[in-house]
Amino acid sequence: MHVEPTAGHLGAVVTGVDLANLSAAEIDLIRGLIAEHLVLVFPDQGHLSDEEQVAFTLNFGDPYFHPIARVGGAIEFRAGHIIDDREHPPYQDKWHTDVTWDPEPPAFGTLRMLQRPPRGGDTVFGSTCAAYDALSAPLRTMLDGLTAVHTMGSTEAFRSKAGDAIIDATLERFPGAVHPVVAVHPVTGRRYINVNFEFTDHIVELSAAESRAILDLVHAHCANPNFHMRHRWTVGDLVLWDERPTIHFAVADYWPERREIVRVNVR
Repeated sequence: MHVEPTAGHLGAVVTGVDLANLSAAEIDLIRGLIAEHLVLVFPDQGHLSDEEQVAFTLNFGDPYFHPIARVGGAIEFRAGHIIDDREHPPYQDKWHTDVTWDPEPPAFGTLRMLQRPPRGGDTVFGSTCAAYDALSAPLRTMLDGLTAVHTMGSTEAFRSKAGDAIIDATLERFPGAVHPVVAVHPVTGRRYINVNFEFTDHIVELSAAESRAILDLVHAHCANPNFHMRHRWTVGDLVLWDERPTIHFAVADYWPERREIVRVNVR
């Protein structure tokens, strides 16, 4: 197994490994690598089936069912296919951490590229650990004691994929969640910014104007490319990332060309 770091604050490419046939020692090594690098890229995994991707991802947590899937009565844990084309515009092109409007959001995710567009369609990941460390000491002190409400945000994209009835039912069952603005990673002990542009609605302890100003500042800070890595996909790439101390942005510059990627999340 060969590991090549890709950016200053996060990301590494891991080669010389078959994710469908891992030893216990290799799994332990990958657990250590993801704690260190936050995002791992595994090229040449195009032979994996959906079931093998699920089995690999389960090495890092328990099955995570998206709230919409839970409301829909899903009982079988399986990979989800994200298909963007002319009839289904992409909607992941905003800075976000997956499903933070769930009281127990996913901890890890994997993506496997099935069909990439002729050009474009990169994914950018950002380290919110690095972003937190780069804040001034007074601002870190202030943020450390705050909490924020996360909601589904604009439901337009969800409605286009799932329909109005199930989204209305999901909103009733999952109206939002409160999380600390700064969280502590359970493995590394590092502090990280725990808000994101797409799903964080407001900071509980501040007035509406104060909340908007602080969130705008923090979002702009986290969007600084100095904290990022940008992955240019090849068909067969599998990416494993730690959802908690990262944000990501799926660049939609390829639309209306078709792009299909397989996602699995665990908690």
